[in-house]
Amino acid sequence: MKRIGLAFFSCLLTVPLCVQMLPGITAEPMENAILAGALLGFAWLLLRPLLRLLTFPIGCLTLGISGFITDCALIWLMAYLIPGFEIQDLFSLALAALLVDGVCLIAGGGK
Repeated sequence: MKRIGLAFFSCLLTVPLCVQMLPGITAEPMENAILAGALLGFAWLLLRPLLRLLTFPIGCLTLGISGFITDCALIWLMAYLIPGFEIQDLFSLALAALLVDGVCLIAGGGK
């Protein structure tokens, strides 16, 4: 249960951090970044395991790159669903996915 809470709060706090650090990601007003982080936290806990399971055969062939693409797709979905939260380019999207993955990995104790 503790790990689930850490993953949720990692996403919740990392998305506003991405808005502050990465020039290609914007949120007007900043509350939209917090909302995107909360929705990403739920998607990270509910949708991500299912998507990873469905793309497991492709993940074996691509050595895990499909998992990273799944993470990028979840972040892009938040930008699509929340008005005012925008991602301008793929490079910023990839950096945001790396940052969220890294923070969740560290917060989750590497599990």
